[in-house]
Amino acid sequence: MAGTRYFRAARRDPLWVLGWVTGFWLFGVVLVLIINATVNDEQDYACMGSLFALAGLLPGVLLRGNWSGYVRFRLAVTMGQTRRSFLLWDTVITLLTAVAGIFAAWVLWHGEAGLYRLLYPGYTNDISMELVFRWQIIAALLVALPVVTVFFTGITHRFGTRGFGVLWILLWAGCMLVPAAVGKASDGGTSLLARMGDGILWLVGALPPAAWAGAGVALLIVLMIAGVRCLSRAEVKL
Repeated sequence: MAGTRYFRAARRDPLWVLGWVTGFWLFGVVLVLIINATVNDEQDYACMGSLFALAGLLPGVLLRGNWSGYVRFRLAVTMGQTRRSFLLWDTVITLLTAVAGIFAAWVLWHGEAGLYRLLYPGYTNDISMELVFRWQIIAALLVALPVVTVFFTGITHRFGTRGFGVLWILLWAGCMLVPAAVGKASDGGTSLLARMGDGILWLVGALPPAAWAGAGVALLIVLMIAGVRCLSRAEVKL
């Protein structure tokens, strides 16, 4: 059975995802400890390690087993697996590893919060992680991560590592710029970044949540179709 062979080949993938999640978490925790020891007198910084752990899910699922989706696809097809079978089982593995990574991030969040309460009496968290780990957010992640994986795999096969690199830079640039811009705008800044944040806040307020949910679903459908089309037309050579 193709599924059995695929599960056997991917048996160590959850360990790689857990490694990425834990590594990002450690980086965030160390960053908080440094900030609280140097510039933050109130010692009320957010659980940055847990937020970083969730961010580590993306490279974790994209680079499972130290292989990109592009490499996994080429190996599967050259070994006789159909494209449809690859899309099915790779998506299942992505979903399962994402569940493992999210659960690990949830456990690490409780560990991080306990560490800060131990180190900083009266510690308060600026960002409520209960909101981050709501079932709606988790469900959105579990839907989005397999779709993004298929899209990255298809674009990499169609345009090579340059295509992957461009997507990667745009994705992480957006993840860093958007929160910074919104923060500058909320503080009443007048810089270009703050103006960008004003535009983002206006756009968010211009549409109701249901409209944004619909736009997100439409975007995921477009990404999935694009990724599947790239892989269905891909030529695989030995």
